[in-house]
Formats: sequence, structure tokens, C-alpha cells
Amino acid sequence: MRNIIFCSRLVLAVVVALGVTATAWAQTAGTGAFDKLSPGDQKIARALFEAQKTNGGTAPLTLDQIAARKQHTGWGEIFKQMKAQGLVTDKNLGEVVSNFEHHHPELAAKPDNSKPDKLEKPDKPEKIEKPARPEKPGR
Repeated sequence: MRNIIFCSRLVLAVVVALGVTATAWAQTAGTGAFDKLSPGDQKIARALFEAQKTNGGTAPLTLDQIAARKQHTGWGEIFKQMKAQGLVTDKNLGEVVSNFEHHHPELAAKPDNSKPDKLEKPDKPEKIEKPARPEKPGR
């Protein structure tokens, strides 16, 4: 009888431990939508995320929630939706990104799109003189 009680308690402990682990994993492992964005889109998503104002009624969106919206619509539309929900108060998306770049100048740097230096052309090899044509007999 003691073995049955011990086994049932052990099984219960394992089930509870697995349940807690699965719940914690589900809360931390979002959709990963933010990681799939390009660096430029990540900057816009981060700017919208940081521009959110917390008010009593609406919970702020996570980076993954903002990025997931990008799969279905453009950034301007996402900004309008967030503004309608009262999550952002900026005038437009450009203002959101500008404020973000002002607060994070290290992320505002533009990528270096300059062309690489031209390579020097190698010197042309000297022309080889053609041998003289042999005279045809009989002419």
C-alpha cells in the first residue's frame, strides 16, 4: 500500500513539474516574429514598442505582437491601429522613429552603402608581332 501511495505522489510531482516547465516555456517562447524581421524593420518595431504609453485600459504590445502585425500590413497602418487603441500619442510614424533614433543614436546609424574602391586594371600585355606571310609560289 505504501508503494502505491509513494508512486502516485511521485507521478503527481513529475506531472506538476512538467506542467510548470511547459507553462514557463510557453510564456517566454513567443512567435519569434521579431527575430524574423530585417534590421530596418526591427528598428521600426522597437521604436513603436518604446513609444507605447501605458494607460489603464489597454495593455502594451510586445515586440513579437508588433512584428506579427507586420506580416499582414504595413508600418503606417500598424501605427494608425496603435494610435486608435491609445497605445501611441505621436503625430505620425516618422516622429516615432525620429524620437527613437534621438534616444538611441547608436542604432540610428545608416548602413554604409558606399561603393568599394575600384580595382586597378592590370596592364595590357604587349602585342605579339605576327610572323610575315610566306610568299606563295607561282605568283
